[in-house]
Formats: sequence, C-alpha cells, structure tokens
Amino acid sequence: MPALMFFSAPGETLVHGQPSLVREGQTAQVARLLGDRLNVSAVALQPQVAYPVSYPAVLHRAKVELTNQVLPALQPLDAATLQAPVWFLGYPIWFGHVPRVIATLLTQTAPSPRVIYPFATHEGSGLGQSVADLQRLCPRAVVRPGLPIRGSRVARAAPAVDHWLQPYFNQHVTQLKES
Repeated sequence: MPALMFFSAPGETLVHGQPSLVREGQTAQVARLLGDRLNVSAVALQPQVAYPVSYPAVLHRAKVELTNQVLPALQPLDAATLQAPVWFLGYPIWFGHVPRVIATLLTQTAPSPRVIYPFATHEGSGLGQSVADLQRLCPRAVVRPGLPIRGSRVARAAPAVDHWLQPYFNQHVTQLKES
C-alpha cells in the first residue's frame, strides 16, 4: 500500500495572484482528493514550529530556509508510513523548489529505495525545480512524472488527478495479475 504524505500551509496563500485567507491549504485539498482515489489516509507533514499565517511572513521564512539550507524539524511520523515502498508526496512550490520541510523528510528519515510520485500546487511555476530537488535529496528513489496543479484551480483538479494516476493503477493491476 502506498503512503500519501503532504506539506501544506493553511493561512494566507496566493489565489489568482492575490493573498487570500484559506482554512485548508491547496496542497492539502489535492492530497484529500488523492487519498479518496487511492483509498489511503493522507498524512500531513507538520513542522515543529508552524509557519505563520501571513503570506509575506511565510515567504520570508521560506526564503531564509532555502537560502540557508535549513532543515526544519518535523513532528514525528509513523514508522509504517515511512517504510512504504511507494510515496505520493505533495507540496507547494516555494521559490521554484520544494519547501525545506520536504528536504527534512527526505534527508532525516533514512530513505530507502522507493518510488516517489510528486504532486505540487503552484501559481504559475509548474513543478519548478522540485523534481530535481527530489532526485538530489533522495538519489536512490525512482521519481515518477509529477502532477503540477495551479492552486487557484484546485477545486477543478479531479480530471487531472485521475489522468495522472492512471499509469499507477495500470501498473498496480498488472502486478496483482502476475502474483
């Protein structure tokens, strides 16, 4: 069974280029949709020190973390989740990269060889450099093609999610038939 993990920051986020207050982060919304499709629970990656609600303050912290290669401490995760051979891993694109919370996950959890299906929310940058980040941070993993979703279009993401999942389901069904 795959693991579905994501980092999402509720509070202010960009919607159509303007800061807007949201109760649930955009990446969390996509993770919930994926969890329904995969029939797994989504696990939120929580930093020990929460990100601020203010969008400018989030940007400032994210830029400092990226510039200084900070690895923000995470709340503990279930060992079974970390041992899953397949990870669906979601995050917002910050300054063209994965948030440093994702770097913490991949460098401090003793990653074993696995397959990573990345999905990201953005407001115009697509996946940015995030796939290269994942490959650098977890070089033994097979990183599958990612799913970029514009944050302002999350409510209409179901068709894109279903299309992106099709190769995973095709492979999974083939493996079950061969067993």
